[in-house]
Amino acid sequence: MSAERERAERLKRLLDVQARKRRLAEWQLAELRREAGELAAASAEIIESLGTQSLLNGLFLEGRASALRRNEAKIVRNRDAAAKAGAAFAEAQGIEKRMERAVAEAETVAARREERDALAATLDDYLAAARTSLE
Repeated sequence: MSAERERAERLKRLLDVQARKRRLAEWQLAELRREAGELAAASAEIIESLGTQSLLNGLFLEGRASALRRNEAKIVRNRDAAAKAGAAFAEAQGIEKRMERAVAEAETVAARREERDALAATLDDYLAAARTSLE
């Protein structure tokens, strides 16, 4: 195996690793988005529960307000984490694209090398056969 082919194989393995890293970043981002939806639904539910349907509603107002504040704090942390995860995902995608181009280039170089070696071997065989027929 030529050095070019070995390099191409190593780059393919690195590309596989990078694809896994991108998928992990994508899954993390999707999980954070799902969690954001759940938190928004929880906030809406808390706000909806503050209706005027019950006379005892005032007794639980402080508890619901603190629950809403806690939920809003979770939403802010979730947005920050989602922004970081989105940046990590975009970076992983960029690295993966660059790796794909490097793999394609390495494959081309390896194919050219193998073709050149095969052509040189064929030419050597032909010249050796021609020399033996002249002797």
